Amino acid sequence: MTAPSSAPSRRSLRALDALAFFAPDIQGGVGPFLIVFMAGTLAWDPQRIGTVMFVSALVGLLVQAPAGALIDSVRHKPRWIAGAIALIAVCLVVMANWPGYGVILAGQSLIGAAGTLVAPAIAAVSLGMVGRAGLDARVGRNAAITAAGTVLWALGTGWVGHAFGPHAMFFYAVAMALPTIAAAMLIRKRDVDPKLARGADADHEEADAPRSTARWYDRRFIVLLVCAFLFHLANAAMLTLVAQKVGTQAGTSATLWLSGGVIVTQLVTIPIALAAGRWAPRLARKPIFLIGFAVLPVRGLLYLLADSPAALLSLQVLDGIGAGIFGVMLTLTIGDITRGSGHFNFALGIGAACVGLGAALSNLVAGTVAHLAGYGTAFVMLAGIAAAALTLFALAMPETRDRRRSMANTPAASALTTAAP
Repeated sequence: MTAPSSAPSRRSLRALDALAFFAPDIQGGVGPFLIVFMAGTLAWDPQRIGTVMFVSALVGLLVQAPAGALIDSVRHKPRWIAGAIALIAVCLVVMANWPGYGVILAGQSLIGAAGTLVAPAIAAVSLGMVGRAGLDARVGRNAAITAAGTVLWALGTGWVGHAFGPHAMFFYAVAMALPTIAAAMLIRKRDVDPKLARGADADHEEADAPRSTARWYDRRFIVLLVCAFLFHLANAAMLTLVAQKVGTQAGTSATLWLSGGVIVTQLVTIPIALAAGRWAPRLARKPIFLIGFAVLPVRGLLYLLADSPAALLSLQVLDGIGAGIFGVMLTLTIGDITRGSGHFNFALGIGAACVGLGAALSNLVAGTVAHLAGYGTAFVMLAGIAAAALTLFALAMPETRDRRRSMANTPAASALTTAAP
């Protein structure tokens, strides 16, 4: 089975669009603006900020794989998204009112844990709603819509923080959680095929083949996990270091500058994600993925030449290219590897855990290096790690797209445009 038995309703498709628009922004709480809050309002040093980000990310990555397995097993996945978003909103209210070290550490850790349910659930709902034939375009569409939602979130958060003070950013995020919960609850259960949603579909010849010795993972998956870890080990702390530099240089305008950087990234991500989703059914996965890996070491080295807030944040264009490609291609590649296994969301959870581990270690290590040796040394170190990720992916990662299956699925009608009333 590569397509759902019937076309999903227009209501569910539009609700999925709304969910992709709102959910990923609320998933991380106030995101990088928390760094500005800790560095500016609370006057914490880079090492202490890095410790908070590391511990909270560690909690999140420990539950990533179990969260993916949970999403594989539950039937009405959107309700779990709604529950996770509600918990995140409660944590934000508590953090805004009692911004002590222990409260922020605990609150951000709960946010990290609850947020692990969101991404695999949206991917599962997408696959269960549009099927294999429509997945490439749907993942690209989700990424582009998410980027557009992030622009609104960054504009709103930046303006609210600048106009009403840093504490107001938390309550703006809480307000954004309400339409997210509503969108999740509007998705109809009958429009999401539960077998497709966990990747348990298989071609006819695969279904007839003996599976006693088959594994749902292989060497390709291991290489992909290592590369994803290294990519985010290099990537995550770059924005953190930029946020800290902007916070020390721009003073009260730091929130607006950071908001501008996030907006630049997302405006670039929108066309990149749409293009990746459009061309993925026609092209091999690996060359597209390599472009995403290649821009990261270049970005890290260029930060050495930028000293003003405007120059630092203009380099977020490269972040948009890398993020747009990586987000789409990681999901599609994992879908290729786990096809027919029923462990699609579990594998996504493992992938997210590697991403989270890389991001957590990135903030901890880069924060310590920046504290001891300066920002320039930290950027050189991150660029070196990014170059290692590019080299490993280029040499060790094989192609995962099955051309025969892809050509067979190409004529199938896409549920993105075909909907039941």
